[in-house]
Amino acid sequence: MELAAAKMNKLRRADCYKLLAACFCEPEKELFQEEAVLENLEELLEEVCPTAVKFTQTMKDFFDQTEPEELAVEYAALFVGPFELKAPPYASVYLENQRKVMGDSTMETLRLYQEAGLKHDVKEPADHISIELEFLYYLISSELEAELQEDQKESLFLIAHQKKFLNQYLGKWIHPFCESVKKETEKGYYHSLADCLTTFVNCELNAVNSL
Repeated sequence: MELAAAKMNKLRRADCYKLLAACFCEPEKELFQEEAVLENLEELLEEVCPTAVKFTQTMKDFFDQTEPEELAVEYAALFVGPFELKAPPYASVYLENQRKVMGDSTMETLRLYQEAGLKHDVKEPADHISIELEFLYYLISSELEAELQEDQKESLFLIAHQKKFLNQYLGKWIHPFCESVKKETEKGYYHSLADCLTTFVNCELNAVNSL
């Protein structure tokens, strides 16, 4: 029973990463509502990080009340452009003194993906927030697959990769990134999303560092 519960907890953690990654992609309100993205995220967080649940509730309220065009404009202003980004969603901006996209840390991130067997074949730089969150989904899902195959060596490798990535990469830049989002949005969907992500990553750091 304990083993089954542990596997279920890992599945929930992985799915949280996947859904949070979707929240940082260009908003498609109708699709989000059809797939109940925020409702599913709230349900998962109730099990793996209860302190983040209040933020998903606020996210849902703002999402439902905001017109699709307004969400799209805010998303572009924060993360896309064409003008100077208010909250660049790239790790290198926060990890390097030059605050530039596609820095040395971007290449280090790409190398970590390759070491874990993940091919990066999308147009965004490897250290985009949604891609880093997807990477953690991949690591946990792969860990579960290794456990199913009774491959302890691979499982331990993937756990170590999660620890390294959270402590040395995502965990180092997520807070300044989310503070930038909150500073530029006052109250609203993306403000609450930033709070939700910060809280969840803190839960994850505690979880992986206790393994």
